[in-house]
Amino acid sequence: MQVRSALQINLHPLDVRHAVHTLPHQLDVWGDQVDRIVFTVDTKQSKSGRYSGHAYDECRGRLFAILEAIARQSPKAEIAEVDYSPAALEAVRQRYFSTSRAYPEKAFDGGPFHAYFYGLLKTDADYVVHMDSDMLFGGGSQVWLEEAIGWLKTTPDALFAGPLPGPPRADGTLGDLHGAFPGLTGIRPPERLAAAYPAYRFRSVSTRIFVLDQNRFDAAVGALDLVRPNLRRRIRSRLFRQSPLSMPAEEIITAAMMRKGLSRIDFLGSGAGIYSLHPPYRSDAFYRELPHLIARVVAGAIPEAQRGDYDVNSSMFDWTEALRQKTVSRRLARAARTLLSS
Repeated sequence: MQVRSALQINLHPLDVRHAVHTLPHQLDVWGDQVDRIVFTVDTKQSKSGRYSGHAYDECRGRLFAILEAIARQSPKAEIAEVDYSPAALEAVRQRYFSTSRAYPEKAFDGGPFHAYFYGLLKTDADYVVHMDSDMLFGGGSQVWLEEAIGWLKTTPDALFAGPLPGPPRADGTLGDLHGAFPGLTGIRPPERLAAAYPAYRFRSVSTRIFVLDQNRFDAAVGALDLVRPNLRRRIRSRLFRQSPLSMPAEEIITAAMMRKGLSRIDFLGSGAGIYSLHPPYRSDAFYRELPHLIARVVAGAIPEAQRGDYDVNSSMFDWTEALRQKTVSRRLARAARTLLSS
């Protein structure tokens, strides 16, 4: 049965170490604002890269135990394991890519692709609050979604809305939004809008967090087109045994927004509003401290240097251990091991 609004959270078995802490937090913020909650679990392992991993079966069992416990407590919640059958792939292609003959299961780098669109389809909702399972939220306003729907209804070019990226600065300005779309050029910078709280128009979207107006998608977009990776990325994709058909989902959607002159409205909202924060790295220390990090975000204990930054930065958490794992030599060694195993 179709509903007005739904919360849709993308998950993978390897997310379980953070999901055990982030899911209760996300449901506290969003659960009472929506009519349906859909946990979309992608259990199809990538052949290589960061989306493969050890202890996969153990993680899968732990994750489903967490989700099933939530579903027993909430009549709104349902678990949707991503279906990769030919019928399911065709259903999603017809819904979101009807003019494209090709429809990949994964992006060129092995990242999720079908999983995102399958999740949107499964919500059967007019307005979908989509997020990745690692997103954190401050402010906690319980009227934010209604305000977002108001923005979408009164802004003719708005396809998406979203919480303010990062905790607000006193003057409402944004920090250095360092997101990049390697396959796209010419994306205009955000434009501040007239409102009683910080609000901005963007010409792009991130699959980390957004609110989608599905009816406007049908009216203004209708069908998405794939964005083909360049030659270097296609070669890399082949070397790592991935599909070279398409860039990631957020680039596909952003390209359509640019073609159609559509936008995303990110805003804080009335009262404390809602803002988003994303932890960019992983380490054992991060997993140990995550409950305390969430508690600080909920309590509003935000260092001044964190304000305006949508990634959790070193003023709020010590990333030394995680950054040590990101050195060039370690990354090259991991890539070499993957190529040898291929």
